[in-house]
Amino acid sequence: MNQYRPGPSQLIATAHSSEGGSMNTLKFWEEEMRNFPHGSEGMALWVVRKEGVEPEAPLKILFAWACGAARREGRAAQPPLGAFLRAGQTGLEELIPTPGGADLWVEPLLEEGRVMGCLGVWFEAEGRWREALFLWAQRLAARLSSVLPQLEMVPALEPGGFAPWQPTLFPLPQPEVRETAAGRMLERPWAQRGGRDIPLPAPVMVPGIPGCIGVSQEMMQLGQRLGSVADSGVNVLLNGESGTGKEIIAQALHQRSDRRRGPFLGQNCAALPETLFESELFGHKSGSFTGAHKDKQGLLAAASGGTFFLDEIGDMPLALQIKLLRVMQERTVRRIGELKGVPVDLRFVAATHKNLSREIEEGRFRLDLFYRLKVVGLVIPPLRHRPEDILPLLSYFLQKAGRDTRRMWISEEALQLLQTWRWPGNVRELENEAQRLLALHPGVERIRPNHLSLEIQTGDKGLAHPSDLGSLRKLDQASELLEQYLIRKAIAAADGRKAMAARQLGLSRQGLYKKIARYGMEDLIESREA
Repeated sequence: MNQYRPGPSQLIATAHSSEGGSMNTLKFWEEEMRNFPHGSEGMALWVVRKEGVEPEAPLKILFAWACGAARREGRAAQPPLGAFLRAGQTGLEELIPTPGGADLWVEPLLEEGRVMGCLGVWFEAEGRWREALFLWAQRLAARLSSVLPQLEMVPALEPGGFAPWQPTLFPLPQPEVRETAAGRMLERPWAQRGGRDIPLPAPVMVPGIPGCIGVSQEMMQLGQRLGSVADSGVNVLLNGESGTGKEIIAQALHQRSDRRRGPFLGQNCAALPETLFESELFGHKSGSFTGAHKDKQGLLAAASGGTFFLDEIGDMPLALQIKLLRVMQERTVRRIGELKGVPVDLRFVAATHKNLSREIEEGRFRLDLFYRLKVVGLVIPPLRHRPEDILPLLSYFLQKAGRDTRRMWISEEALQLLQTWRWPGNVRELENEAQRLLALHPGVERIRPNHLSLEIQTGDKGLAHPSDLGSLRKLDQASELLEQYLIRKAIAAADGRKAMAARQLGLSRQGLYKKIARYGMEDLIESREA
């Protein structure tokens, strides 16, 4: 596997104390765990060091850590010593399938070609956050290679091999419904025991997408695909909801292509009226219409040799769609008031949040233009489909606003609220949330649920929408989303009457309440009883 190799400036300087330059081991691990993609299904981690230069030198376990299912099973206390010994002797990495649908990745840590130790990672082979975990582990391996001789064994490990600052990861226990004299009430188990705080991670840029922050599998796959698409030079159509970062993807396509030295210009097709839009795109000759006092070069001609970005192409008027199609076919631009066109060399990247196939059926978008633009189509996933990106993005936006996040923490319950909110405004909405947080709580160091917007605190955390099934996921996860959606539809159709809704769903009333409790849809408990 290709390993991520940071430059010297990316190594963690804060892990060294001022006394003789010795390594502060706890500080090193605290900084590394800030970058862990919280929310994963389960993972175990081991770091071992060879105590000697001989191939058969003994191994010393410096660090053992686990989260999620791996923590519950006590895997940190079960290091794969055989695999470590084998990697220490051969210097080769291994990806080993294990019983129960998990994989073990063992990476030798090398310095000048000599094996200094090993990193071992146990993770769910089909886990949704597999790529995020693996990328984090690759970055950790690259850092460990240079500091391993200075690390000490982590002291004061909890029983089972867990570091004292390790957070309890998601999913949190669902609220439980209990009967009281006052009626049914919801209990949150984590509220009684008090959740641990999680340090805000350092923002991680998606490989292959400059300026894009994220660790999710969906964004990793998009970054991988972007490389070949950028090199091809063909026109690209980006489809994604508002606020997902379509312009960042368009800029990444430009920067990774052989047109990177040319201009990158764009226009939002919904931002200008039709009369001004034509002049902006094509330019005009002096005196061609009232107010045209001097010659003007259009954006299309100015972008020649580079990339032109058409944002919200679905809102472009039909009359202009015809003229744009002619530019794409003839590769010439004719200004308003001129008879002769000017040759242009352009790559078009268009973006929309609309369903263009439906727009074509209803006569609002040209089929021939659609196929000219969509040589390659890329879909940008909404934020609710990649909740593991929320914490790195939040940290990035807080830093962008001038806040040092290295000493900021977030409670488990607050993180769960953020990860279960539907984010209709996507990344743009999250940025607004970060700005609001700093405006109302400028000195906050530990983010709590009461620091978040009221709609996030009290929103429909269990709300499932058919569009949530749009991303590839395990069948059991898709089934749960569909169940939540149908339960809400049935209760709404029955005007809040649980018994009637249960009959429509083919459930007993008790079975319906169990599902409501299982999915944490507490707002349904408070709706009309009958």
